[in-house]
Amino acid sequence: MKHFLILLLSFLSINTFGQNAKNATKISIGYSFSPEYSFRTLKNSGSNNYTDLVINSRNDIEKAKFGYTTGLNINFHFSEMFRFETGFQYSNKGYKTKEQDLVYFQNIPSDPNKVTMKYSYQYIGIPLQAKFAFGKSKTRFISSAGIVTNFLINVKNSIKLVYPDGKTEIKSEFSTSGFNKIDISPIVSIGVDYKLKDKIHLSVEPTFRFGLIETKDAPVKEKLWSAGLVFGLSYYIK
Repeated sequence: MKHFLILLLSFLSINTFGQNAKNATKISIGYSFSPEYSFRTLKNSGSNNYTDLVINSRNDIEKAKFGYTTGLNINFHFSEMFRFETGFQYSNKGYKTKEQDLVYFQNIPSDPNKVTMKYSYQYIGIPLQAKFAFGKSKTRFISSAGIVTNFLINVKNSIKLVYPDGKTEIKSEFSTSGFNKIDISPIVSIGVDYKLKDKIHLSVEPTFRFGLIETKDAPVKEKLWSAGLVFGLSYYIK
C-alpha cells in the first residue's frame, strides 16, 4: 500500500506539471474488455504436513476457469510516446473443480451423483499504469506496466449437481466473510494500437496479472492470477 500511495502522488505531480506545460496534456477516455484464463497458486504458510496434504488434494481436483475484466479508463498523454492510465474496472476471477462423484452410504436414485464447484472472486479495481508507444504509423506497438488495487465486493460459490437421469441443478452462495477485502496486482502487457480515425483508437494487449495478497488469512496461502487479451477502444477528447 505504501508503494501504491507513492505511485499515486507521483502521478498527481506529473499531471500537474503536464497541465502547466506549453503543450497541454492530451486526454482520452476509453472502454476495455478482457476475456481471461484465471487460476490460483497455493503455498503452505508453515510446516504443517496436514496443510501439504490439503494443497496436494486441491491441486488434484481444482483447475482454471475463464473470467474477465472490463471497465472505463482515462489516459493522460504527456507525449506521443508516453501516457498514464487510470480508471475503474470490474473483474471476475477464480477457479473451479473437476467433476467429482458423490458417494453415499445408501444410494437413493433421486439423489445427485456428481458435483462441480466454481469459485468466483468479484472485484472493483483502480489501475495505475504507465504506457509507452513506439512508431509513427497508424499501427504502433505499445507496452505498459503498473498496478491495480482491487476491492473485493463478493465471492460466489456455485455448486452444480448432476442427477442420474441427466438433470442438473445449480446452487449459489455469496459471502465476503473471512476474505481479505483488498488485493494489489502488478500488471504488465505488450500489444498494438491502431488509429481508426483521428480521435478514435483500437488496441489489443495480451496481459498478465498476479495478486500479491492472499485471498484469506489461512494455513494455505491462496493467491489469484490471470492472463488475458485486452481489447480497448479510446476516444481523444482533448
